[in-house]
Amino acid sequence: MFERPHLQSIIKRVTEPRRFIQVLIGPRQVGKTTLVYQLLEKCKLPNHFASADAIAASNIAWLEQQWETARLKNRQLE
Repeated sequence: MFERPHLQSIIKRVTEPRRFIQVLIGPRQVGKTTLVYQLLEKCKLPNHFASADAIAASNIAWLEQQWETARLKNRQLE
């Protein structure tokens, strides 16, 4: 599989001692999902993936549900 050009810089960022939420944004069909899958494969990080393609921008409940799901998954790993 083709390795996305920004993969190494993102790996460096997510493996820093201070943990922050990382957001990857960009136009459709440029390789964002491929980049994230490559990152997760190399770093074996706990994660929650959800596509927002079919979600209305005004659907705040969806975002809250995704956040809570991620928090629950993280708690199970502790």
